[in-house]
Formats: sequence, C-alpha cells, structure tokens
Amino acid sequence: MKKILFRKNEEADVLGLPMYLIIIMIVAVAVIAAVIFMMPKGNQMMDAHITAGQVQGAPTVGADQVATFADFTVTVKVTTKGDYDDPIGGASVRLGGCHAYGEGVTGDDGTATITVTNAQLPAGVNKGYLEMTIKASGYEDAVDDQAVMLVR
Repeated sequence: MKKILFRKNEEADVLGLPMYLIIIMIVAVAVIAAVIFMMPKGNQMMDAHITAGQVQGAPTVGADQVATFADFTVTVKVTTKGDYDDPIGGASVRLGGCHAYGEGVTGDDGTATITVTNAQLPAGVNKGYLEMTIKASGYEDAVDDQAVMLVR
C-alpha cells in the first residue's frame, strides 16, 4: 500500500481567507440592499387646503404683554395630489405652534375641522404661524410650515 502525503499550502490558506471574507461581505451588502428596496414606501402624494377659518374677536393682551387668542376653528380639506384631487379619508391632521395645537381626522369627504385653543404670541412678537402636518396610510407626509398666520 502506497502512502499518500498531503502537504498543507500555508500561503494559499492565508490568501484565501480574506477572499472568503470579501465574498461574504459583498453578498451581505446585496441582501441588505434588496431588503431596503422591498420596504413599502408611501409613494402617493397628497395635498391639503384650508377652506375656512374663524377667530372670535381680537386677542387679549395681559399685563405680561402676551397676546392670547380665543378658541378658533379651522376647516382643512385633504386630497390626493394629481389630476383628480380625490378626497382622502382617515388622514390625521395636526395644527401646532404659538404654544397651542389642535388635531383631527378627515372623514370620507376628506375634510376635518380642527379647534385650536389658547394660541399665544409672546411679548414683542407681532405674528406667528401654525404648522400643519398631515399623515395618511399609503401617502407621503405633507407639511405646511405657515398654514395659519396669527397677527397681534
């Protein structure tokens, strides 16, 4: 019986290990990229318009020169952005700023009426803005930084 001797090629082992690591890293990056690509996105756009708003009377100014606005309501219409302007029901609408906020959910007709309570302008500030944020499932969030302007 003939004896077979296997010699270990130590140089190939050292050179092969980094190559295996590089291949594993490339495969891992490809898998991560595929998972990120398959994540659902809100790719539809929406638009919102304030259709009505009413403030009862002028703001009251206290001894600290802070102007406080009485409760006021704002009606918002949320629609899809595009050719048809379809209403979006179930969208969450939030108005916030000037130390106050209000929120509501749109009905099937895409409208929501939001009441904002005790909005305030600090001393020395003559105007402020309420930011409107709209969120709906399947749509990209919409933000209007200057949706409502309050003037002293």
